[in-house]
Amino acid sequence: MEFRNLTPFDALCYGAIDQADEEHRIVAIKVAYALQRVGDSWRAEVMDTQPAQLCTADIFWGEPGLSSVREESDLALHKPKCDVLINGTTHAPHGRSAAHWSARMRISSLNTPAQPESEPIQPLPLNPYMPLSKDQLVKWERDVARVRQRNQDLAQPTRRVLLDKSLGISGPSEFNTTPIWGSWRRSASRPVNQVALRWEYAFGGSCVVRDSKNTDGPALLNEVCFSNPIGTGWAEQRWCKQLGKAKQSAPTQLAAPQIEYPQQALKEPVFAKHPEQALQAPQMTKVAQQYGTSPAGFGPLGRSWAPRLQQAGTYDDSWLKNRHPGLPLDFDFAYWNCAPADQQIPYLPSNTRIELWNLTHPTLTPTGHLSVDLPNHRAFVLMRLTNGAMLPLAMDTDTVLIDTEAMTISLTHRVLVPTGTPVRVLEARFEIDPLAPLLRLKPEALENHDRASELI
Repeated sequence: MEFRNLTPFDALCYGAIDQADEEHRIVAIKVAYALQRVGDSWRAEVMDTQPAQLCTADIFWGEPGLSSVREESDLALHKPKCDVLINGTTHAPHGRSAAHWSARMRISSLNTPAQPESEPIQPLPLNPYMPLSKDQLVKWERDVARVRQRNQDLAQPTRRVLLDKSLGISGPSEFNTTPIWGSWRRSASRPVNQVALRWEYAFGGSCVVRDSKNTDGPALLNEVCFSNPIGTGWAEQRWCKQLGKAKQSAPTQLAAPQIEYPQQALKEPVFAKHPEQALQAPQMTKVAQQYGTSPAGFGPLGRSWAPRLQQAGTYDDSWLKNRHPGLPLDFDFAYWNCAPADQQIPYLPSNTRIELWNLTHPTLTPTGHLSVDLPNHRAFVLMRLTNGAMLPLAMDTDTVLIDTEAMTISLTHRVLVPTGTPVRVLEARFEIDPLAPLLRLKPEALENHDRASELI
């Protein structure tokens, strides 16, 4: 089979095997748009001269596995939903330092006007042979106004909100304790003008205690927050006890999260009790649910974090014996979705509007609000079958990455070619006219529709 990329964008055809040991051919295309300011509004201009590249391996902000993921690999087999992700920084309103503010993202699509089952309703005409009383005339005028308003509403397009998420942002603060208090108290947040959108500033953390006399030996304690091991505000209950065994002082201060869900802002650290034995992913998810709070952010989740890890399936002795190195039978395709659950939406539709609040630099958006409508472009794959037939396959937009530093929006389009399809050639194509047919015959071929291979 031959693969042709007939677009100016980065495209790749690759193979992958699912949990049923069936091999699939997948085509992925990444299309990026530069956000350009035009007067008081914003426009998304396609980047076709310097196209974005498909990400072929996870990229981290720092050390792999110990820092936030900057961009996850595009080489997934299948995403059941569309990931909407943001990389960048949240800025205090108007660029003035503040102790607290909110950051918000909203995604909506334009619904086509509702079509009535018949022609617009016409108000009943007055009958000159049946005079109306004053009250009847007032009622008739109200009915006329109501019918006209209904017809007007049917003709007006509406917007359907697909995602609306707000996070609470705060400046640096700490949880403090003293032997006199006997409890932890959160200090006031110090004003700042920006906070990086990283999981390091969200709820989570780790506890590692080593024997000061045998630093190379096994750790006395090595526990992590299952839902975010790189965050802050979390500790394991055995932490202070193990520090005492290691002849180390117990801490009196812990950094507090700076990115939180508004209704889950912590007043004191979370000290969690973890079982001492090793846990499977479903058990880790149950323990994480008992923390009482969740990490908050806009970026990709770690592959080994709960509850995402549970979707990767069960890797036990039975898997080693019967399935290794293949996927376990209970693998869930939802594992490929890397966005937080409240940022996973149906595949991105056309006529999508992206709105951001306090997520772009104040010099670009003095009010803190940015709104942009994505062009109604279409990525698709043309299958040329071995029998000469041709079939276009629409691609699903399953990843949206908004970079508020580079001021770009990149879309990853993907399609699975049905297993066993007798394909001779796969062609990646891109259509910028939403009303244009995906396939068009050459003028000289219109006289003979049997010459279906004559395409523009």
